[in-house]
Amino acid sequence: MVGARSGPPGGSPDERESAGTWPWAERLPWGPVGLVLLTAASYAVGARLALVFIEESGLSSVFFIPAGIMAGLLLRVRVRSWWAVVLPAGTVEALTDLEAGYSSTAIAGYVAANLIGPMVGASIVKSRCVAFDMARLRDFGWFFAGSVTIGPAVAAAIGSGVADFVGEGHFPTQFWQWWLGDALGVILVGSAILVWGPTPDRRPLRSVGGAILLGGTFLLTVSVLTLTHLPLTFLVLIGVTVAGVLFGARAVAMAALVIAVTKAFNVAFAEGSPLPGLTEVEALIVIKLRLAVFTLAGFIVAAVVHEREAATREAVNAKTRAVEAETAHRIEHDIASRLQQGLLPAAPADLPGLDVAARYEAGSESMMVGGDWFDVASLPDGRIGIALGDIGGHGLEATTQMGRLRTAASTLALYTYSPSELLIRLDRYAQGRHAVEFATVSYAILEPDTGLITYASAGHPPMLVLGPSGEVYWLDEATSRPLYGDPASDRPEASIVIEPGSLLIGYTDGLIENVDRDVGEGLKRLEARTREFGDRPVGELCDRLFDAMGGDDTRRDDVVVVAIRYEPEPALTEHEVAITIER
Repeated sequence: MVGARSGPPGGSPDERESAGTWPWAERLPWGPVGLVLLTAASYAVGARLALVFIEESGLSSVFFIPAGIMAGLLLRVRVRSWWAVVLPAGTVEALTDLEAGYSSTAIAGYVAANLIGPMVGASIVKSRCVAFDMARLRDFGWFFAGSVTIGPAVAAAIGSGVADFVGEGHFPTQFWQWWLGDALGVILVGSAILVWGPTPDRRPLRSVGGAILLGGTFLLTVSVLTLTHLPLTFLVLIGVTVAGVLFGARAVAMAALVIAVTKAFNVAFAEGSPLPGLTEVEALIVIKLRLAVFTLAGFIVAAVVHEREAATREAVNAKTRAVEAETAHRIEHDIASRLQQGLLPAAPADLPGLDVAARYEAGSESMMVGGDWFDVASLPDGRIGIALGDIGGHGLEATTQMGRLRTAASTLALYTYSPSELLIRLDRYAQGRHAVEFATVSYAILEPDTGLITYASAGHPPMLVLGPSGEVYWLDEATSRPLYGDPASDRPEASIVIEPGSLLIGYTDGLIENVDRDVGEGLKRLEARTREFGDRPVGELCDRLFDAMGGDDTRRDDVVVVAIRYEPEPALTEHEVAITIER
């Protein structure tokens, strides 16, 4: 079958061979004994027919049936069962030759030729093909090289040499007749045995169409041979090629066998040369060559059509699998995106003294949603908690881990006074039942009344501050390792006071990293773009940073950007307080 592996296989010899054989010895009644009886009976019938053709025509047979039987059976059984083919075949061959009156020397030589040749050919094929299939062009090529060409040539060399030695034939003439006869026997009979293995039909031969094909082939062959003396056999043989196109290798083998058997009887029992203008010997060689060429062409056409159809089916299946994978990817992406959007704040809370905007985007349409998150919320004591995080990985697992970690951080922030304490507790949570393999988190607390920011970072990129006078500085003095492994016993934190009108930028690493630049270049670019767009409203600023820091085509990761402008309400004077109380 197309798609099965060919060539020298791996594994044990028995495993390799069982993958490419048709185990007759195990499936026939009585096991190896059944194979011995089958070989003896079929070889005896084939040898008898070949002898009849030779005696009636006075020539070599059109095709030597026993050679095809030997080749087919040797290729369909395991090497360890070859004895059950070789022993009965050699015995029957010796008895047949003895009955024909050959000398003991000739008998020994002919037995050796008819056994060694097929074994050489089958050994070549078995060494190169696994799951042998006549419908596969590569396997057919090795079949042609080993069993059709080299094996019969070896048999012909041995047999013709013996015949020339005992005076029963001239080596050159005998060699070509013997070689062509054995080769045709393998092509016709051997292939007929082999095609009833795994080879599929494009159209079933056991059907009305198959009956018409074989019956029509027989009638047309008889008509051409009996109703005209013109050399029109090639018209019949064209049908073998047509059979390969319409049906497959099995039909080629059966149609060619019908033509060959019909032609063999015609050569044996008809008077005169089979082809006008040629001697009987020359005509027989031409007939054999025609049968060989058209039959081989039929098998090649059948294999090419079969493999092309198989390749088309595989291409369609591959396209279907690709569509299914893309559909599954889109479904997972949509689920993860919806889940992530549901877990993230719909919009930053309306906090007094702060103008807040945030934006989240996946790296590209083809990337899975990941674990980036943020949160800006008021704490019980009036301070503002600012958190950003990034879970390693993409997809549903990263998104669900993000949801758990963000929820844990939001909950811990209600009961934790300092950023360092929150990171320590969050790290312990991340190593618990819902373990997180890798995550970065940055957490800061802003006091709206004083502008004091206390912050700590667990491996997360530092936040950026743009002062009202245009000065830029990074919150990078309290950095520790990410959340993974053993929880850290201590995580540093730092504090800084920002002036009213200052801009605070928090982000995940996807903003500063892409395929065109490294982290250092990304930080410099972010600083420059923040200076450039720092006077814009925070919502527009987020959009500008996304566009200026790299588009979807170069971005490698999901991105979160949070922009916070610190604009505290001015303190009331005593006069304004008195007016407020009076009102």
